[in-house]
Parts: sequence; structure tokens; C-alpha cells
Amino acid sequence: MVASKGLILAAVAVAVGAGAAGYWFLGGPGRTPAIATQVSSPAAAKRVAQEGGLMPELLPDDMVLGSPDAKVTIVEYASLTCPHCAHFHKDTLPKIKSEFVDTGKVKLVYRDFPFDEASLRAAMMARCAGKERYFGFLDALFSTQEAWANPNGWKTGLARIGKLGGMSQETFDKCLVDKSVEDAILAKRLEGNQKYGVDSTPTFFINGEKVSGAYPFEHFAEVIKRKLPAS
Repeated sequence: MVASKGLILAAVAVAVGAGAAGYWFLGGPGRTPAIATQVSSPAAAKRVAQEGGLMPELLPDDMVLGSPDAKVTIVEYASLTCPHCAHFHKDTLPKIKSEFVDTGKVKLVYRDFPFDEASLRAAMMARCAGKERYFGFLDALFSTQEAWANPNGWKTGLARIGKLGGMSQETFDKCLVDKSVEDAILAKRLEGNQKYGVDSTPTFFINGEKVSGAYPFEHFAEVIKRKLPAS
């Protein structure tokens, strides 16, 4: 039986509360920068992104929340150990979802931009959960980030979240060493940095407009409304 998003979140909140190579080691979990977690970015890609009009191409394996026919597309690059990304997912995304996603106006495309091993393995686990449970796992991981996202205890915390989400220990163990899943995540991360100038998390592309940082709902609403076709 597939666990619902609500059940995953409820179970994880209780249980967790109680209890390509080389280029993803860019910082440790728990870092708290001003508004976004910074990494280096190729100057050319960064310059193109700042000039506007850049929109990541949607790919068959993208994880999408919302109607495929939505007029506005938000592509989000985030790390599961980034506190500002967690803030966006806990406080801002629910409002965006209620007002724009659930009404068919906006779809959100989530792309992992891991900073460390903990965020990479968490991203892999969410991927292994499958598309039906993917966003439920993301919500669970972000809402309990402070409990599991640490250099020493992340594997135990992730295993607990996986179990509560209906993932067996065997599936979890195999997932975390699945090179194909790992390579796919790291390839998109590298593309985001080199092709689209992503140099911090969270970073969003809203119909070609780049927004860097976990801004309040009102800021996203203003950008989204400008992108919607005139009624």
C-alpha cells in the first residue's frame, strides 16, 4: 500500500524528531548564509542568466508538480540540506501551490543541486521512491531537515524516513549505491551550474526570469502574475 503524502509527513515528523565524482562536495549541511547557499559558477553562464530570458529545458525525467498545461513553469534548483530551501518548501511553496499550482496556472519542476553527501543521498532516496511519492518525500525531508541533515547521522535519519514512507531497508540500501541514480542527479547539478548559471540555492527560473533566494510568497506571486497571460 502506497503511503500518502500526509501520512509520510505525519509519521516522519514524529519519528525523526525523536530520534560524477568529486564535484558535489561543496560545503557541509547546516550552513546558514544570508539568503542562499553560494557556490562557484562559470562567469559566462552566470552573465547569461543575469541578462534574463534563460529557461532550463524540461526533460523526460523531471519531477513535476502541477498540470502539464500550466502557462507558467517554475524550475527550482535546491539542496535538501540547504536551510533556505527548507524555509521555501515549508512556508512559501504551500501558498504558491494553493493559489497557483492547484488552480492549474503554474507547474513546479524540482531539480536537485546537492552540496554534500547527505543532500545527494537524500535526493537519491526521494528519486527511488518513485514519481507518485516523490513530492511527499521532499516535504518530509525538508520539514525534518534539522533532525537528519548532519555529517554523522544522516544515513540513519534517511533510513528512518524511507521506512516510514514505505521503503524497505533493502530498497534503501540498494538505492544509496545506485550509480545510475547518482550520476543522473550530479549531471543535472553540473548542467545547472555551467549552462544556466546556478550559483546558489534555492534558485528559480520562472518562465525565463531568474529568482535567487527564498523570498516571501508575495515576491513569487508578483513574478508569476506578470508571466500569466492576460485574461
